Amino acid sequence: MGNQSSIGTTAHSEPLAKEKYETVDNKKPSKSQRRKEKLFQKKPWQEEWKSDVHQFQNAILDESYHHVPVRRTTIDAANLYPSSFPDRPGFIPGSHKHLGGAYDPSDGTIYGIPANSPAILVIRPDEHGEYRLQSIPLPKRVANGSMKWLRGIISDGLLWAIPAWADSVLCVDIDAYWGRRKLPDGQTDYVNLIPLPESHPKGMRWQWHGAGINKEKTGIFCVPSNAKKVLKVDTITKTTSFIDIDFDPDQYPGFTLDCTNKWYGGITGDDNAVYCIPYRASGVLRIDTETNTAKIIGPNYGVGNYFWHGGIKRNGKIYAHPSHADTVLVIDTREDVKGAISELPIHRHNEDDNNLKGTYKWLGGAVGADGNIYCPACDTSAILKINVQTDHCNTQGFAGVDRNKWQGGILGRDNCVYTIPANGVHVCRIATDPTIEGENVVQLLGDLPPHKDKWQGAAVGKDGSLYFIPENGYRVMRVTPPLHPPTIVDGKLPEDDVLMELM
Repeated sequence: MGNQSSIGTTAHSEPLAKEKYETVDNKKPSKSQRRKEKLFQKKPWQEEWKSDVHQFQNAILDESYHHVPVRRTTIDAANLYPSSFPDRPGFIPGSHKHLGGAYDPSDGTIYGIPANSPAILVIRPDEHGEYRLQSIPLPKRVANGSMKWLRGIISDGLLWAIPAWADSVLCVDIDAYWGRRKLPDGQTDYVNLIPLPESHPKGMRWQWHGAGINKEKTGIFCVPSNAKKVLKVDTITKTTSFIDIDFDPDQYPGFTLDCTNKWYGGITGDDNAVYCIPYRASGVLRIDTETNTAKIIGPNYGVGNYFWHGGIKRNGKIYAHPSHADTVLVIDTREDVKGAISELPIHRHNEDDNNLKGTYKWLGGAVGADGNIYCPACDTSAILKINVQTDHCNTQGFAGVDRNKWQGGILGRDNCVYTIPANGVHVCRIATDPTIEGENVVQLLGDLPPHKDKWQGAAVGKDGSLYFIPENGYRVMRVTPPLHPPTIVDGKLPEDDVLMELM
């Protein structure tokens, strides 16, 4: 991955020379004196450890990520992420640091949403391939909290983050932070915590999972996972309120709002409603952003089977990624139908006889250059392609049998989709050029560390590179595709035309 450096690989020092004992009367020191001197004499491994720690501290992005004490296991992990830019700090230790990100199209800045991280990660690439990594500190009250926020939305110069375990909504005035405007009267900090309604239970985990914003940009509607109500964030008044969930218990027998992991992901439809994808809930949740009401609609899928995991809207329809389900869920959000729901069968290719019987098959997707949706393999071995013109869904390619390989992907300037490695030790590259006929060619890139849940979320920088946000991974990863679509020869993509770097 380019020029590499490592932390904790200093050569062993030579043994220290024995010191000559000198006393006033030229006598040898007593046994107790010799023991004391030996105890305080630095040994080679101590010098090596001191050097390792020094390198480690110099490599850390900033002090907010400096965990004390420094442990050997952390330094060993650092060596698995050698920097392509050894003269620049960028090492980010810790687990579950960020859960997704947000991209600001006004200036091309990418933000990592802080879960366990004590700060907001900031990635600022420019058009020329230069970049700046930095962080925005969180208030001390919440900095060391666990799994604080999950997913983010940028609107009108504000970064909003959705509460996972946190007792507040995160609101960062990024326009003021970058000097594009002044802070509002009475506000003294760029980072603010908007409290949840008083009636919300304290200490709840995995409260909301994703959100959608209305077309007017006045309200963010958070998707209930373990929470029993929709959380509405008023982006004008910077306040929160609850919306009750209505459903017919006769239509959805066995379902209650006590169900955990109810919906994952919310997408704003053409009708300005936010649709929540059923993960363990019995049906689709439709949030009417004009009347501030929420209701479960559509067929009853039962309770608790981890059906679909998020989705993507194309041509007015939301296509939900199948986790345990063996179909693609389709929600038509166009004004004339407002939430018509159907399912699409998945056609298996010859080498994929058992893919539809598995669990956690596809947990994300990306829109290709041809306009179709490509879902990278998570626990399954094949990629799912959803043709949004014909509504034909089929599996293709072989990406290995390991579990939790990739979750989600992002389209590069070369018309290829690049998948986001979770436990996977490669980036999967999928050719999606509109001129391709037949099956899309797949290529595995890189040799990545074996850590679980390495990156979560990615964005295209102003330089055309792809920036992957670290969850358990210890550095931001940059993937730079070629400028133009690759030429496919004998069913294969070219080798070595993609640059992978650790920042």
